[in-house]
Amino acid sequence: MNPINAIVAFVRGAAAAACLALGTAGLSGSALAADPPAGPLQVVKVAWGPGASWDFAYAQHVDVWRRFGLKIDMVEGANGAALLSFLGSGEIQTATMAPSAMIVANSIGINLRAVYADASTTKLGLYANPASGMTADPRTWKGKNIGIAKNSQADYALRWSLQRAGMTTADINMIVLAPPVAVPAYQRGQIDGYYVWDVWGARLEASGAKLVQRAVDVGFPSSSIWTMTREFLASKPEVAARFVAALNASNLEMRDALAKGGAAAEPVYTAISTANGISRAAAEHLLKQQPPVTLQELLSADSPVSFTSPNGLAAQVRQQARIAVEAEAIKQAPANPQDLIAPRSLLDAAMKVGDSRAPR
Repeated sequence: MNPINAIVAFVRGAAAAACLALGTAGLSGSALAADPPAGPLQVVKVAWGPGASWDFAYAQHVDVWRRFGLKIDMVEGANGAALLSFLGSGEIQTATMAPSAMIVANSIGINLRAVYADASTTKLGLYANPASGMTADPRTWKGKNIGIAKNSQADYALRWSLQRAGMTTADINMIVLAPPVAVPAYQRGQIDGYYVWDVWGARLEASGAKLVQRAVDVGFPSSSIWTMTREFLASKPEVAARFVAALNASNLEMRDALAKGGAAAEPVYTAISTANGISRAAAEHLLKQQPPVTLQELLSADSPVSFTSPNGLAAQVRQQARIAVEAEAIKQAPANPQDLIAPRSLLDAAMKVGDSRAPR
């Protein structure tokens, strides 16, 4: 069964939960304590898989969470659509994914909202065997075996690239492969290339593949985002704000360490390389190409992942939703992409959350 159809069946078969409205009053900064609360740590149930979530990998490595009164209960190894059933059942409350997965989730009744954007994933693209003859020009892809993760951000980027070149998926041999399976498939010569994001691209490069086309260069910006269920945002606004604040603190610390370089930067490279199963050199390269994103950038109108600008994350949602309709992954695009992004009040509240390690 197609993974998306399986998820739809799961959601439709589950008991319907009352949909809680996401109010913004509970997210006001004045409602938050200046410092993490005393007493037991608040548990946040998370799903994470290899990707550009540098903040999460670093926060796990040095336990940033505790400084914000949090404890992480993690489901590891899942990405995108594969973890929607966990979110739909309430087994997890927040997960890292691409806008494409968030769009599909909302179309089948799993109410997710973007609460952070870790990075603008400039390394999303086609990683090809140099012997295949494939270049940035999609016309060189005709008849080639190209792998994708179905209904992923990479899938939509591939479709976008073909469409711009006046081609369709019928012009290539599209092979549906999950990222962990794609790397050995490439090594065995079963695919000529794989359209995929950052960390998996680095693994393919380690096997001899070359990045021949970047999605961002052909008008398809992409990102790695954190989503939370609307129910959790409504019932635990303070915990949500603390989670976002911890991600921001991780990114600020990483940027500072990377700017200092030398020994100061090594814990960052160790965290990213270990969590994602890539070399230290690959981690350094990815961090240079896709630096950690701060809350200030999300609130800036100029950022490609801005939460406040119609040209930021909302534009990515709009573009990917159109392609999702064409690919028959969803029936119709969301009427207002901004509705899938958490209100600014969440980010404002997170900016006011105290870090227990901050100077007094």
